[in-house]
This record gives sequence, C-alpha cells and structure tokens, in this order.
Amino acid sequence: MENLVSETSITLLGAVFGAAWTFFKSQDWYQRAKERRYADAVTALEAGVDQTYQTYVRAIKDASEDGKLTAAERRRAREMARDAAVSFGRTQGIDVIAEVGSDYIDLWINRLVKKAKREN
Repeated sequence: MENLVSETSITLLGAVFGAAWTFFKSQDWYQRAKERRYADAVTALEAGVDQTYQTYVRAIKDASEDGKLTAAERRRAREMARDAAVSFGRTQGIDVIAEVGSDYIDLWINRLVKKAKREN
C-alpha cells in the first residue's frame, strides 16, 4: 500500500495522465469538434444580434427623429443581444460564454454590429 502513495508512484501517475490528456487533446477529431462548437457559438451570437436589431433597435430607430440610438440604448441593445445569444445557444446545447469566452463576447457583438451596419 505504501508503494501506491509514494512520491514516485504519484509522479509517475501524473505523467501518464498528462501524456494521455495531451494525446487526447491533440487528436484531429477533438480539434474539429472544438472548432465546430466555437463556430456554433458565433452563429448564436449572430442570431442574438439579428434578433435584437429586428425587435428592439429597428423600433427605436423608426421612432427616433434622427434614426439613431442614444448611448444608453446602444448599451441596452448589446446586453439584449448577449442575453438572446446565450438563450439561443442553450436551446442548441451550446454554452456561448464558455465557447467564446466571457472576455470576448462583447468584442464579437461589436464586430457583428459593425458588419451588420456595413451590409445595411
């Protein structure tokens, strides 16, 4: 029993586990699955931005004299887009925040909004 908990056996077990984990993560199918989940998360973000534009932004622009949103309205629209994307992702079995990263969601939303503005 002492041999099972010795420093050498713990180190060896850690090395074997680390090697197996590295081998697993380096497989092509794992990388493809990871890329597919990321692409699905970005698609959910696109859907959230589009839904927010169709339901919130368009109504405000139509009601506004100059057709522009205030800073508070833009902030609220981005929050709504994030919430809609997370909700849509959940229905598809995607954790948008985990796949894209909480630090990058706002950057992706800004990028998608700029892309939508160029297309319109």
